[in-house]
Amino acid sequence: MTGNDCRRPQTCRPHSGDHQGPAWLRKADGGSGTILGICLVAVAAFGLLLLALVTNLLICQAQARTGADASALAAASALDEGDPAPCVKAATVALANRGRLASCRVEDADVVAEVEVATSVPVITHVSRQARAGPQDCD
Repeated sequence: MTGNDCRRPQTCRPHSGDHQGPAWLRKADGGSGTILGICLVAVAAFGLLLLALVTNLLICQAQARTGADASALAAASALDEGDPAPCVKAATVALANRGRLASCRVEDADVVAEVEVATSVPVITHVSRQARAGPQDCD
């Protein structure tokens, strides 16, 4: 007995193919798995790119904050020691922290320093943070 023997009803199958319906409907989903796979890879790549950009911004913000804090402390220390140009010291410390001193001003005995750090994000080219340092009264 062969597989196409129709003496038993459960073994009878149509000879036109396993799919029923018009030919255009049977081939309507051909290649859809490939398109869905490409879309999934594209969404994953976009997500990874977005994650990398956000991570770069967070790292640059931390570098700017650290640079501003260190620059303000260095300038305040130089001012306390009698240096007539404490902002030069702040600029040196900002460069050592991979930043650029955007502004520096002396307010009474305090120094306010702002440091900028370049980013790898095309839309946001740099981030900046500001810090203040100076002596504290020991009352």
